[in-house]
Amino acid sequence: MTTEVFPLQTAEGSLQEDAARLQAAGPAARVELPGGIAAWSVTRHDVLRRLTEDDRLSRDAGQHWPGLDSVPADWPLAPFLISPTVLNAYGKEHRRLRQIMEVAFTPARVEALSTNLQKRLPALLDALGSADVIDVRAEFAQVIAVETLCDLFGVPVGEWPAAKKAMLDLLTPSGDADVAAAQLEGAMGFFAGLVAGKQQAPGDDMATTLAQATTMTAEERVLALAVTVAGGVPATTDLITNAVVDLLGHRDQLSAVTGGSVPWSAVVEEALRFDAPVQHMPLRYAVEDIDLGEGVVIRQGDPVLMGFGAGGRDPRRHGETADQFDVHRADKAHLAFGHGVHYCIGAPLGRVEAEAALPALFERFPDLALARPADSLQPLPIFIFNGRTEVPVRL
Repeated sequence: MTTEVFPLQTAEGSLQEDAARLQAAGPAARVELPGGIAAWSVTRHDVLRRLTEDDRLSRDAGQHWPGLDSVPADWPLAPFLISPTVLNAYGKEHRRLRQIMEVAFTPARVEALSTNLQKRLPALLDALGSADVIDVRAEFAQVIAVETLCDLFGVPVGEWPAAKKAMLDLLTPSGDADVAAAQLEGAMGFFAGLVAGKQQAPGDDMATTLAQATTMTAEERVLALAVTVAGGVPATTDLITNAVVDLLGHRDQLSAVTGGSVPWSAVVEEALRFDAPVQHMPLRYAVEDIDLGEGVVIRQGDPVLMGFGAGGRDPRRHGETADQFDVHRADKAHLAFGHGVHYCIGAPLGRVEAEAALPALFERFPDLALARPADSLQPLPIFIFNGRTEVPVRL
């Protein structure tokens, strides 16, 4: 097996080019992550499904990654991988945390959040209409993602500006270490205060669910909100933004959708397949040796990077047109929300956000167009998420 060096995305299309190369290498391929951390990369659709259903893979680094002790103290992924959240739990601990969080995403709650978003959209679109060119990512998609989490968490409307600041400070910390530390402390303090407030004045929201969970520690409650922000805001933001870019690059398909012959749900599913917002999900660890065939054996303790975004473009599943955006495609199978026991809890909410945002945007601005060529848009400088740093559009 040839060792590949997995770089941060440096040019448009490099994520997909890397994925194609890794898929061709075998059911798993050795890669080097930033910081010199060696891991296996899995990018084939069928192998991803098989491994995410296999309890011989854990997300608990403390229990199952011997190499954790040699990870550099300043490795940027370390806090993400070792915090005691539902993402990093295994077995009964994972089931305990997930069962609590799932209560916050019942169909009734998701429907209520969708209704509230529909009510907010006209005002958001009115605000956009005063400018000729806007960044559809920052000024539309991200606003929807952040405000929907404010609603999900049960943040009083008067505190939404403070909540938005806490979320964005958590997601985009300063390059200055002292400032970043203060941002983190402030964000976590906001979430802790929110949970504490719900213990005194409960509501029908996620913060209340966590506040009333007697089997969670105070730290786990706050981290549950933080991990929801860390996953939910970028994923929803880039799902909506990527779909806009994809549709504007395929005007015939956009016409079919706005004309009513193709449902908006088909757009969302094809964007998830073709342009998944989460490209790679680190890390899982082999609890014991796992033989994948073709001479590939993941050894006990080896870390594994799950290439969920690549799975949607696997030609073994979608044939010769796997790397083409096509809302008419019959089979839109993807793994953009993961699979198995760690399937994204917020997937239904992400879908309804996109299915509300996209038709509202194109109905209000039928002449919407990219203000710069698509191939000039700067990709996000991280291999985990797939999107663009900004997407200027003419309204």
